[in-house]
Amino acid sequence: MKKHFTYKSDKQIWRILISDSDKLILETRDLNTKEVFFNCYYLENEKNIFHDLQLEEKCWIGIEEIYKDIIFFHYFPKPDMPHHKGIIAFDIASQNILWTNNEFSFLFVSNDKVYGFKQGFEERFFSTLDYLSGKLIEEFGSDHKKVNTLQKLSENEKNWGSYLYPKVLSNDEIDSRIAEAIQKQTKDTIVEGKVEYSSKNDLLFFNYHTKVFENNFVNRFFIVDLHSSKVILSEILNANATALFTDSFFIYKKYLFLLREKNEVVVYKID
Repeated sequence: MKKHFTYKSDKQIWRILISDSDKLILETRDLNTKEVFFNCYYLENEKNIFHDLQLEEKCWIGIEEIYKDIIFFHYFPKPDMPHHKGIIAFDIASQNILWTNNEFSFLFVSNDKVYGFKQGFEERFFSTLDYLSGKLIEEFGSDHKKVNTLQKLSENEKNWGSYLYPKVLSNDEIDSRIAEAIQKQTKDTIVEGKVEYSSKNDLLFFNYHTKVFENNFVNRFFIVDLHSSKVILSEILNANATALFTDSFFIYKKYLFLLREKNEVVVYKID
């Protein structure tokens, strides 16, 4: 197990995204100024593509989706309103904005077409746009049933097989080695909340919380070789957590991602 990549920021890591071409996109936010920044790396060789990128709108903006190395951004119309508006298509390779549409809201992208809508007084009016140029391709009127069907088909076609997310340990775990390994590491502590775990290539990945004092927890992460019962890695992900964190780690292909102290991502390469 080798440490492959580390990213640490003075801002809070908001989202971790990976493109189909294995480019790592990290969204960070400054909680004081509310400004958002975007960083991009080649996952394979750690080479930086852009650092602390900001668009013209520096605060109320986020990512909808990454499709064929095009990042589709959206605006938040108002700080206290969660719905999205506008589409900004940003090309990772050239680091240029390809097109912007302030009238549409993004729904999904499929087969080189961006599906979006304009909000009417009572209804939504749906259309598709070319993902590279933003030019109008087709209009669906207010036929939300057709668009919903196409969106479900698009979601079903996505391949999430490269991702392995943790699940909650239960008494129904059929692999006794997993339960025994976790019990061995937690037997002398009082676990707060749930234990989350994943397994891959006979390696067990799991984290759990222990209470230090009221509303203060330590989030501990372990990797155990299920064949030899040897602890491969032990880390503290959060030393002074004020709440119980879920989804502190995930696996993508041969990479283990750990989120440490809200502002650091550590990536290990799984042998």
